[in-house]
Amino acid sequence: MIRKFKMKKNIFIILLFFSFIVKPQSVSEDFDKDNHILFESGNKAFIDGNYQLAIKNYEKVLDNGFHSSALYYNLGNSFYRLNNVAETNYYFYKAIKLSPNDTDIQNNILYAQNMTLDSIEELPKTQVKQAIDYLISILSIKNLAFISLAMVYLFFIFFIFYLFSFKPVIKRMYFTLSLFAIIFGFLLVSLLYNEIDRLKNEKAGIVFTKELPVFSEPDKRNQESFYLHEGTKVQLLDKLAGWQKIRLLNGYEGWVKEGKVRSL
Repeated sequence: MIRKFKMKKNIFIILLFFSFIVKPQSVSEDFDKDNHILFESGNKAFIDGNYQLAIKNYEKVLDNGFHSSALYYNLGNSFYRLNNVAETNYYFYKAIKLSPNDTDIQNNILYAQNMTLDSIEELPKTQVKQAIDYLISILSIKNLAFISLAMVYLFFIFFIFYLFSFKPVIKRMYFTLSLFAIIFGFLLVSLLYNEIDRLKNEKAGIVFTKELPVFSEPDKRNQESFYLHEGTKVQLLDKLAGWQKIRLLNGYEGWVKEGKVRSL
């Protein structure tokens, strides 16, 4: 039996609070002169309401080999104004990969997700996983690396004080502190390694078809298992003879024809 995910009923009506505005000029400092001009021309076109022209200028910057979270963010905002669900979600997710702690991008992704028809609930997480995700959300990978390194330095400092202390109470204190520093540092390093490994190996994509049938096997002779719609984010797994295996947040897996999902 074909299963269809229920359509979202709660569409945000009040968009006054929605931060669909372009990123300012300062974020384009990494561009060369010509691409900086293109970027600013795109911003001006967006402000003037010429979203097609804005997209054209931003895409020229991409074609020239320049990438930034601000560029992807502005593309997402431009496609949103044109009510292009797939492109909006695609570019916001591209932006968040480069700036995972940017609250503007995070908020816009929430709104962009409500443009999609598919309502997919994520598998429940354990309390430990929730705590880890929260820690990563408030600390960037760079900050995790810095704190881990600081813990290693503190371990050596406390251990040296422990070695050269004579009073038993002081020695115990420094030994306890050094032990805490090395254990905490080890936990942070493990967390950092796992997060880097996850980001390296995790492949995701956005559905770019109005309605996409998903099959249980890479064979059109099988009956569709369910349907997905444009803008939905999926995890990309294996490929086989023109088919792409995908996984959803709720754990559902299936096969779709290649070219229907654009890799992030």
